[in-house]
Amino acid sequence: MNKHVSRRDFIKKTAAAAALILAGPASTVLSAGKVFAKAPAKKKTSIAPVIKADVKNIGGKEVVWLPENSTEYKKLMLPDVHLPLIAQNGGLVPITVDSKFPMKKGNYIKAFHVFNLNNPTPKIAVFNLTPENGRAYISTRIKLQQASYVQVITEYSNGKMYGNKKYVKVTVGGC
Repeated sequence: MNKHVSRRDFIKKTAAAAALILAGPASTVLSAGKVFAKAPAKKKTSIAPVIKADVKNIGGKEVVWLPENSTEYKKLMLPDVHLPLIAQNGGLVPITVDSKFPMKKGNYIKAFHVFNLNNPTPKIAVFNLTPENGRAYISTRIKLQQASYVQVITEYSNGKMYGNKKYVKVTVGGC
């Protein structure tokens, strides 16, 4: 009779024998069972839940959140936030913020504040603008750790702040 030993079994048995020889005779009985014991199952790590909260204030100024379809939202000419629905790489997520609001002295968009409450550092960036910019527009790439809401707060020269947010699904984390 020809008995064939699989390569896997040969390696396991050789490793067990080497372990027994190196461990010594006192631990032979105890270690023999441990060599072939199954490894404990890995615990599944769950991704933190998506935070749905909104930024309430910045520097003591209250942030107002308006529904996108409201007349006041359109009247204020709040910016359009362009983000991909699905980001293949959380380390390089393109974002564009564009507003048709006239940039006139005394009445202009002063800043865009970009937040993601699921990132280790929620405040991603602040873009300061002046009437000399001519147009309230920014385009850059940001890092996102996981699927979440990116929040863009628009600060006007009169001190009022309005928020807008978009959901992005991230397939590979960036932070």
